[in-house]
This record gives sequence, C-alpha cells and structure tokens, in this order.
Amino acid sequence: MRIFWLSSILICFILFNFCQDKVFADAIPIEDKNKELSLQHKATGDEWFKKGDMERAATEYIEALKFYKTYEQEDLITMATRISWGGKLNEAEEILIDVLKKDPQNRRANLQLARVISWQGRQIKALSIVEEILKKDSTDEEALLVKANALRFIGRPDKALEIYDQILAKREDFDVRLGKAYAYANLRIPSKLEENAKILKPIYPYQEKDIKDLEAYRKSLFNPSVLAVFSYFHDTDQNEVYTYRLSFETYFKNLRISGNYFYRKGLDDFRKAYSDELNFEIGKRLINSVWSYVNLGVYQNKGEKSFFTGGGGLNLLFGKGITGISFNKSVITDTAELMKNNIKVLTVNYFLEQVITDHLSLYTNYNHRWYSDDNQSNFFQASFRYKIKFANPMLSFGYRVVYLDFKKQMRNGYFDPDNFWSNQLFLTVYYETPKIYLYLEPFIGNQTFTRYDVSSNDKAYGGTGTVGIKLKQNLSLEVSLEGGNYAAGTASGWKYYQTGLLLKYVF
Repeated sequence: MRIFWLSSILICFILFNFCQDKVFADAIPIEDKNKELSLQHKATGDEWFKKGDMERAATEYIEALKFYKTYEQEDLITMATRISWGGKLNEAEEILIDVLKKDPQNRRANLQLARVISWQGRQIKALSIVEEILKKDSTDEEALLVKANALRFIGRPDKALEIYDQILAKREDFDVRLGKAYAYANLRIPSKLEENAKILKPIYPYQEKDIKDLEAYRKSLFNPSVLAVFSYFHDTDQNEVYTYRLSFETYFKNLRISGNYFYRKGLDDFRKAYSDELNFEIGKRLINSVWSYVNLGVYQNKGEKSFFTGGGGLNLLFGKGITGISFNKSVITDTAELMKNNIKVLTVNYFLEQVITDHLSLYTNYNHRWYSDDNQSNFFQASFRYKIKFANPMLSFGYRVVYLDFKKQMRNGYFDPDNFWSNQLFLTVYYETPKIYLYLEPFIGNQTFTRYDVSSNDKAYGGTGTVGIKLKQNLSLEVSLEGGNYAAGTASGWKYYQTGLLLKYVF
C-alpha cells in the first residue's frame, strides 16, 4: 500500500511537471514564432528587392510587419521606403508616421514621408515637411530635390528648374537630371528636354525604365499627331448639328504648330446650313513662366462671303497655379439659324486657377463679348473643388457659381438673358489604367434669369462623361457625352445633349 501511494505521488508529480512544461512551451514562444515568421517575410522581401521586383518586395514587407512591428527605426524606414517603391503608398505612410511619433525629428523618416505624400498628390503637405528640413540645412540636396519635384507636380516647373539647376551646379545626379527633363516637358520646350535626356546615364535597372518612360512621355507630347473628330448636337428646339474635324499638331524646334479644319451641317424644322472653317495656331514659351500663342483662320457659311477669325493670348505661371488673358474673334455656329445669321463675336477672357490646399482648389474666369448685331455680354464663373480621394479613382466634389448678363435681347437665335445666375454642386470622378481612362462630372443646381421681360427660376442639371481607350501605343480612341438643361451650356440655351468621337494617332 505504501508503495502504491508513493507511486501515485510520483506519477502526479511527473504529470504536473509535464503539463506545466507543455503550457510554457505553447505560451512563451508565440511572440518568438511571430517574430520568426516576420523575419522570414522580411528576408523574402529583401530577396525580391535585390531582384528588382518592388511589388513583391513590398507585399512581403507588409506581411512581415503584420507579425512583428518592433524593428529598429532604421529597418522600419528602409522597409517603408521599399514599400513605397512598390506602389503601396498608404502603407508606407502609416509606417513612417509611426516612426515619427517616437522620433519627430528623424530626418530620414521625414524626408521619405515627404516623398510618399508627394507621390500621392499632396504637394502642399510635402512642401511643408521639406521646408522644415531646409530650415535646419538649406543645402540639403535630398530635401531640395523633393521640393523641386513637388513644385513641378503642383504646376510650377519654372520654379522647380531653379532648384534642379542649384543641385546640378554642384554635382551630376540622375534623379535631378530626370526631374529637369520632365520640367522642360511640362513647359513644352522639347529642345531642352532632349538636351537633358541625352545626359542621363542609367546605372540601375529602374533608371533604364525611367528613361524609357521619359521617352514615351516625350513622344506623346512632341511627336506629330493627327486627330479625326466627330460630334452630334441635338436640343429640344429640334436643332441638330453635325461637326467633322481634322486636326494636326507638331513642333518645329520649340514652336508648337497646330491646324484644324471644321465642316459643320446644321438642321432644324425650317432650314439647313453648312459651314467650313480653317485655322492655324502657333504657340511658344517666351520665358519659363510665360506661354504665348496666336491663331488665324477663315470661316465661310456655304454660298456666302468669308470671315477672318483668330486671336491670341498669354498664360503666366503664378502662385500655385496659372493665370492668363486672351482675345478671340469667332463666328457662332451652334445651330443652323446661327450659321445663317453669321453673327461674329469678339471675346476678351481672363482666367485664374490656383491650388489653395492639397484638398481645395479654385478656378475663376471672366469674359466680355462684343457681338456683330450690336449686343454685348458679361460672363463670370467661379468654382471651388474639394478633393476627397487622391488615389485611383480620384474623387472630388465642388461648388460653381455662374453669372451671365446681356446688354439687350436681339431675337437672333442665341441665348441672351438678363441677370442669369446659376449655383451648382458637382461631383468629379477620374479613373485611369494603362489602357483606359474614365472621366465623369455630373452636376445639379438652380438657374434664374429674365428674358423678354419674363422671369424664370428652374432646377439645373446635367453633366459630362468621357471614356478614353488606348488601342495601340500610338493610337487612342475617345468617346464623350454631355447634356442637361443648363441654359448657359450652349448658345441656343435649352435642353440638349451632344455626343463625340475622337481618334488620335501619334507618329
């Protein structure tokens, strides 16, 4: 009996120790196992990175950080940098923000965060980050490069060029030279783009891809191109207009030369009208911040005398955007009646477009028109756009106010109201892939005006939509549709729709 009890106690003791060891064996290594899994994913990510596959490397680094996050700060910044190179910008931003919560002054993390934010389209925030870095060291070349690129992305390539040149005066750098080439592309100065592209000497595989991308961009902008365009217009007054257009665009040195031929056929219940129009335009960058252009054309309503058309303008890069002034003489061709009436219009137009914050932008324009039937008009428009989503698809909404007022009502076939006001809310959606893009902008609001002493107060609605398809590397197709009851949307001023088809070939 004594032996039995001793044996039982010994067995219980052994079982207790076994179970205790088992519990600790199962519980303690969980963190170690997660860390081991994390290190495995990180190692796999390092291998993909060495092979140049940034997307797979980014995926592995993201998986690694799901299991274990307590890496050294420098390792976290390195992974975040590589994750951003793999296109996972939101994930990279989150990692860098976590690093900066612990070390707000970490230069490397701040610099990479500025890059990531800039690549997402938030240039104002990126500029604010690099400005803080440059306050400590105004010669920090990496921060200067981020600043230059952000200025270029925001629409100020002229200012970006000053910084690129400041860096290149000290040393040659591939990324700086690449940015400078793109800045000249944005400014439409092909000779300077080519001059800088020839200096680029790739060392790494990704740099070879950068050069190919630059060359593709250069061809899309500066190679000769031809366009064939068709549109059909219809409104509830039974106006129909068929428009056929052939266009070309090319560059001679730094001169942009374009030409357009229009053939229009207008129909309604009482008449038919046909017109031809030919015009040419020449544009040139005068200085880095100023673009100038002039155009000259001739218009003829079939069977009647011809009219000269044309104009010109200047666009100035200003603030965080662009402003400009132009004048133009044209003939109203929106309907058959207007084509028959041969009403000519001289227009002086001013516009301003500015980025206020990363989310908010402003566009406004004013024009005054003199009509050949002794009428005049004032037109003003202002819109605020708030960007909700920066990533693909981009999404924004906005508010637009429109004012239009004519000297008198002429009964010559065009919409000539007194004190036309329209307030509109609009939504903009833009989605893009390598082969297709989609643009949609519906709106809704109200419109009030007086015409022939009769007041109107109505809802306003409508929108535009465009689908573009890249059929081949140098051939693209675009289909568009717009319409609504917006009275100031066309010269005839009534419910309408218009469809369009554009085919573009780049040589």
